[in-house]
Amino acid sequence: MKSFIVVRDQIEGIHYYPEAPEDVIFLRQQHRHIFHVSFRVDVRHANRELEFIIVKRHLKTVLSDFMRERSRSIFSCEMLAEHVIHQMGQRLNTLDREMMCSVFEDGENGAEVYYP
Repeated sequence: MKSFIVVRDQIEGIHYYPEAPEDVIFLRQQHRHIFHVSFRVDVRHANRELEFIIVKRHLKTVLSDFMRERSRSIFSCEMLAEHVIHQMGQRLNTLDREMMCSVFEDGENGAEVYYP
């Protein structure tokens, strides 16, 4: 059996996609989303090895720092998810564990990045 904890948060961000296909040319302009983020990390035992509240605080900080640095620039859901995994792995000392991050624009479409 394998156990994971999951924390979720959301944050406002503005980005754009300059190479967007003609069918969605409007994405070439800056536009706003609420990014819904879910972070999952495996735990070694079932008695709160990693406390949800502490992990979520780290996630909030990682998201805030990312948006402060990258908002109004070019980034994708995949880029944000990779950043979250890397930063959370360092903060929690879990780079030797399975982690996954899901990022959805406005709770609809998005990406999932898995770190084995």
